Amino acid sequence: MFRNNKEGNLTNMGDRQLAKGMLSFAKPYWKLLLFSILLTGCMVIASLAQPFILKVAIDSHINGLYDPMISIQQSKANEVKKQLKKKDISFKEIASLGTTVYFRLDPSESDFLPEIGAQKAVIVPINNSYYLIHGWNKGSAQLKNSLFNQKEHEIKIGGIAYPITLLNTEEVEKFRSNDYKGLIFLGVLYFLLMIGSAVCTYYQNNALQNTGQYVIYDVRQAIFKHFSRLQMSFYRHNPIGRLVTRITHDVESLNQLYSQVIVNLIKEVLILAGILLLMLYMSVKLTLICFLVIPVIGIVTFYFKRVLRTTQRNLRTVLSSLLSFLAENLSGMRVIQLFAREEKQLGMFNELNEKHYRAGMHQTIINSIFNPSIGLFGNISLSLLVWYGGRNVLDGSITFGTVYAFTHYVRQFFEPLRGLADRFNQIQAALTSAERIFETLETKPTIVNPVHPKKLPEKVQGNIVFQNVWFSYQNEDWVLKDIQFSIKKGETVGIVGATGAGKSSIIQLINRFYDNQKGVITLDGIHIKDVPLNELRRHIGIIQQDPFVFSGTVLDNIRLNHQHVSKEEIRKAARSVNIDSFFRTLPQGYETMLGEEGTVLSAGQKQLLAFLRAMIADNNVFILDEATANIDTETEQAVQDTLREISKNRTTIIIAHRLSTIQHADNIIVLDKGRIIEMGNHEQLLRNQSAYYRLCLNQNKDDRVRQRV
Repeated sequence: MFRNNKEGNLTNMGDRQLAKGMLSFAKPYWKLLLFSILLTGCMVIASLAQPFILKVAIDSHINGLYDPMISIQQSKANEVKKQLKKKDISFKEIASLGTTVYFRLDPSESDFLPEIGAQKAVIVPINNSYYLIHGWNKGSAQLKNSLFNQKEHEIKIGGIAYPITLLNTEEVEKFRSNDYKGLIFLGVLYFLLMIGSAVCTYYQNNALQNTGQYVIYDVRQAIFKHFSRLQMSFYRHNPIGRLVTRITHDVESLNQLYSQVIVNLIKEVLILAGILLLMLYMSVKLTLICFLVIPVIGIVTFYFKRVLRTTQRNLRTVLSSLLSFLAENLSGMRVIQLFAREEKQLGMFNELNEKHYRAGMHQTIINSIFNPSIGLFGNISLSLLVWYGGRNVLDGSITFGTVYAFTHYVRQFFEPLRGLADRFNQIQAALTSAERIFETLETKPTIVNPVHPKKLPEKVQGNIVFQNVWFSYQNEDWVLKDIQFSIKKGETVGIVGATGAGKSSIIQLINRFYDNQKGVITLDGIHIKDVPLNELRRHIGIIQQDPFVFSGTVLDNIRLNHQHVSKEEIRKAARSVNIDSFFRTLPQGYETMLGEEGTVLSAGQKQLLAFLRAMIADNNVFILDEATANIDTETEQAVQDTLREISKNRTTIIIAHRLSTIQHADNIIVLDKGRIIEMGNHEQLLRNQSAYYRLCLNQNKDDRVRQRV
């Protein structure tokens, strides 16, 4: 209890391996994930369209009054429309003044129009008034070096005089009327996109959360199922607190990958790709200026990814040690208080707690450096945009709407990166947990079912044979050495010996909690390694010295897998071992809930409950491992009488320190340091006056001393 178990080094799994493992759990829910991805696509389209709509609103409607136009006589308007459609040129009829019709289109597309009588035109603001210039449509940005002569109704641009007309308010409104309609349409479209994005977000979040919950349910189930198949040696080397961490904290961290990262990562990639394409479409130069900082961000992200993963591994390792220490010490609190070790254990806890605090602070410091750095690079990019884009707006080479849309797209571009930075710690924690989970799931059981199993009969005879059996828990530190004996159907065999002689190890091998390294163990002539584990253990019942009691009712703890056994049959069995009266005194009788590890039961009562389990299971082979060690003399006599009754026609193996409990045995095996040194019945062994005889003398001497006291 006082030893601090350290977690072994985790195998560094690649992100590709982790992704493959995680996707294997998500595969059954691919429809939900696909639905989420489709919704994500809609959300991305809505998100990317909004700044573009603002650009169109500014350039084509708010500032649309100053867009290049062509003018044509009303009689030729239809012919011009046909020509524009024939050449696949987009256009928009703006207004009519007198007999002249005005169309708005790209100035680069209007060079061929003079041959059909079309003339360039543009509206420019001069001295807070609006003037219509005929014959020129390059926009108002190039008028700063022009000469304006209001009296002569002309303006000179580049030495060429162009006629101008002062527009009154009513005429300006005619040119703006289509812009008002366009702004209303774009406003409604913008609103619908926002509503649609909100609806998609709602359903996507629900779908993702459901997927995450389904997946972690499956992961927890897979881990627990895997734990139930692992051999006992696994639990000897892994503290319970560490395993609890796997199935709680680690799985919950993994939930973040399924409910947030997988689909959101697709969303962020789509947003980044979409923004990049739109920005390149609007202006290649501005795009390159804005993305000058991207290589630096890539280097910083790659560096912090490695640092954060290492930090998370360390944090999880310390957390496992802390939880293992807590589980161990809370279970052993009685011993801690009995030996007055409260201060000592508190000091050890404080040391682990301090390690966890330092690991958490190290992670926090790294995040406090990494997260703001992404925002800093985003602000640098925005500054470059304002500097370069502003100059180009003044020069007239880029529209204000384009620069305005770029500011939105730059913010949107760095938002996924900033979001990634905010979640980076969470992602690394989840990946670290995934490493630990998949490492656990990849731990192969050493006690496995045979490839070609052999069936045991419904009722086995109970003939057990050990042939030259050698066994060790570790390497070649042999606990059992060349063990040979046979037990025939219906025989009762006692196994005795000093502590550490190997008595309990024999029991572990019969049930295949461990496998022997040498020799053969057979049940009814069939090698037990050729029998499926569940089938083998179904025929063998063990009553342990320190049985485990689950949280649940008395009846549930007795029945376990045998739900068909009636309450009356259980009470009859309980009366035979003198515990029925105690169970009936409990608040709800046999329906009383027993706390964790049977806190309302004494050690002796737990043993009697385990005895009832074996009786109800009606196994063909009984094994009693110090099963009466904690029972009083009166109850022990009742148990012994019951045992003799139910042992008839059943193979029974008894491990005992009280030699009185095995005197009736057909055969007694005496072990010493892993070897059989004597074998025979009680009378034969006493006549030999060897090891068994000395054990009896020593125990009788101790009994006489106790009687005198």
